[in-house]
Amino acid sequence: MKQQSKLIIKDLKSKIKDSVKHSVFKFIFSLLAAYFIAFIPNYSYLSYDASLMLFILLIAAFLWMTEAIPAFAVSFLIIALEILLLGYHNFDFDSSNKEWVYYLKAWSNPLIFLFMAGFIMAIAASKTKLDLWLAKRVLFYFGNKPNNILTGLMLITFILSMFISNTATTAMMMTLLIPMLKNMNKDNPFQKGILLGIVIAANIGGMGTIIGTPPNAIAVGILGDNAPSFVEWMIIALPPAVLLTIIFRWLILKKYKSNEDTIDIEKVKRVSHFDDSTSTFTKVPTIPSWKKSLVIIVFTITVSLWLTGPLHHIPTPVVSLFPIVVFTVFGIINTDDIKEINWDVIILIIGGLSLGAGVAKTGLDTWIGTQFSIDGLDLFLIASIFTFIVILVSNFMSNTAATNIILPLVVALVSSMGDSIVSYMVISVALCASCAMILPVSTPPNAIAFSSGKLNSKDFILIGLVAGLLGPILILLLLSIYI
Repeated sequence: MKQQSKLIIKDLKSKIKDSVKHSVFKFIFSLLAAYFIAFIPNYSYLSYDASLMLFILLIAAFLWMTEAIPAFAVSFLIIALEILLLGYHNFDFDSSNKEWVYYLKAWSNPLIFLFMAGFIMAIAASKTKLDLWLAKRVLFYFGNKPNNILTGLMLITFILSMFISNTATTAMMMTLLIPMLKNMNKDNPFQKGILLGIVIAANIGGMGTIIGTPPNAIAVGILGDNAPSFVEWMIIALPPAVLLTIIFRWLILKKYKSNEDTIDIEKVKRVSHFDDSTSTFTKVPTIPSWKKSLVIIVFTITVSLWLTGPLHHIPTPVVSLFPIVVFTVFGIINTDDIKEINWDVIILIIGGLSLGAGVAKTGLDTWIGTQFSIDGLDLFLIASIFTFIVILVSNFMSNTAATNIILPLVVALVSSMGDSIVSYMVISVALCASCAMILPVSTPPNAIAFSSGKLNSKDFILIGLVAGLLGPILILLLLSIYI
């Protein structure tokens, strides 16, 4: 037994050592590649500060692509390099120099509070089981016919993903699906159809609002004063998202047709909480009715204020403070809940905003724009190239990181074409980042569904190809109507 334990420990140490070696190699490669591209060629009309910013942009891109260090750590590195290399010229740490403060402004960006409100509202809904209650109520309204069940599940997931992270939404929906799947015939292909329907609705539903997914927030941050409001974003993004979901529903029903006329959903009524450690369902802890009522009231007021912004003119980030303050003051959200917020995602967004700010401040965006002649090229073609690039990259890395890399380049290339064109390009790329789902690891919802054991890697290929090819076309065509 001791000998076996020693072998296990030795094997573990060897794996850790190899992992560290690979990470160090990737980091050094990223650093050297960025240095040689940024400084070795003699670029015409590129200022020294812009060269430094190009170096920072490249090292961030390489580190995000190679995953040499955690994605959020890259954001910290971006800000630190901007402060050291651009905030203090020639490392002159003069106490009167306040230029370095510019590169910390992303931390106080109003969007951070907007996204934080989304996380806190999600935790509040989960703690009071309102998300589960809503899902069960809607599901039973649709009945037990396979077609209707799929419609109900995709609708619930789509709506929740607009306001709650797609990861949390998918995890919650899986608690509903587990007893349902167990009551279905093992050879029923509809099992796969339901799981893929949840994945699709979770990924695409996030397109619908600014807080639905990080790429949306990054796009709004980069557009600044020209960014659409909360309700304007919904008017722009919901039509392609809804149309894509409808197309996918039709496709799933064709490919994964149920061999049962009805599906037993009665056990779903008793679903309360699924304990991963014991693989059993446990009873819902008693939740005071006043807490449930408070969460419902705050949710209703917050979303209503977000949707009616043009009427009362209260900025969306200011409205976001309402649920944050109420839930924390009244104890709905406690210290442990605050720790559960996906701070790594928020830090990743901050890194992207800081990267975009540095590119603009140093003039790197102007220089990049002059290096490529896009005069005479069709706007739809230019937009298509970037949207397909972001989908390709997002299939193999975080769509947040991919958006962080690509959006500053997009702005740099089309900044001279007018604010409306910039908005069209930036919003299109951000929305298309949500269409990357060809691999089990492409998105967290994919991974969660794959972990059920009901899906194979090849099952994601069809939905990934349809989303990756059809998604950009629908998004670009429908956005051209509004922008």
